[in-house]
Amino acid sequence: MQLKPAQIDAHLAKGLAPLYLVAGEEPLLIQETLDAIRARARKDGYSEREVLDVERGFEWQRLVESCASLSLFASRRIVEVRMAAGPDDDGRKLLQEIARRPPQDVLLLVVCGALDGRAREAAWYKALDGAGVSVYAWPVKAGELHGCLEARCRSAGLGLDPDALRLLAERTEGNLLAAAQDIAKLALLFPGQRVSAEQLTQAVADSARFEAFDLNDRVLDADAVGAVRSLERLREEGFAPLEVLSALLWMLRQLIKASLVYSRTRDASSACDAAGIRRFQQARYIKALPRIRPGEAMGWLRQAARIDRMVKTGQESAAWEELLTLSLAASGAAQRKIR
Repeated sequence: MQLKPAQIDAHLAKGLAPLYLVAGEEPLLIQETLDAIRARARKDGYSEREVLDVERGFEWQRLVESCASLSLFASRRIVEVRMAAGPDDDGRKLLQEIARRPPQDVLLLVVCGALDGRAREAAWYKALDGAGVSVYAWPVKAGELHGCLEARCRSAGLGLDPDALRLLAERTEGNLLAAAQDIAKLALLFPGQRVSAEQLTQAVADSARFEAFDLNDRVLDADAVGAVRSLERLREEGFAPLEVLSALLWMLRQLIKASLVYSRTRDASSACDAAGIRRFQQARYIKALPRIRPGEAMGWLRQAARIDRMVKTGQESAAWEELLTLSLAASGAAQRKIR
């Protein structure tokens, strides 16, 4: 059975399936889906949870042992398998076997990041979907964002004026987690109230860290137009070039580390692991790696050093221009040789 994240509560109200496959490209929706499943499982007496992180060289026999073992403390258990992408050959075969004979008194949760069309059509994916429930969390489309945010505000006991809702959508476009955080903040500041655009602006004006990392997401997504918009917003809101550069440089260093490994192994998931990129953040990096040339990326670091020198020598306007050039280059829109 295939469900959307918005359908999971209605499904769980009727009872649990024997297993769930939860994957997708929107981390917040994945997390909320898992939280709902775990909450229902606890209500139904699944009082113990075991987590298996699938990394390179993972022994899939561990999953067999976990599903078969008895617990001294709980008669019903959750076994959760987490992986950034899809399973290897051994994993695919084993998951199909488990789907044919789901274990008794064990709720199996298989959690993945973004999966391409081929993976979603693979035998292992279809086997899990056929034996239980699959939930794929797609990013919220631009045309659906207003309705999504409005529903979240209602759930939080919060009302937004139309202008405030538009402003929130503009500020958080493409970053549902940031939107949820802003709504939670507004609910604390204005409980049960209707919030104007002016109140919203004042309440979330200190979100420098989100805004800077929003630029990172746009660069990783190869969204040059979005990167320009994010950079302009940061400048308009009074952030210093070095604040923006610091966040961008943090991401670029991770991306470069991963690209050096990927150029040798062509394994994006293990390259992200080697670069120290956290699992829930890897989906964007995995998509970006095939277009990154390590030599060109090293040039981005040299350009970042020049931007740093510009700021420290009073050339702030020129630094913003170079930040724009760097953002476009890293997003793939400005392919040029950086000396």
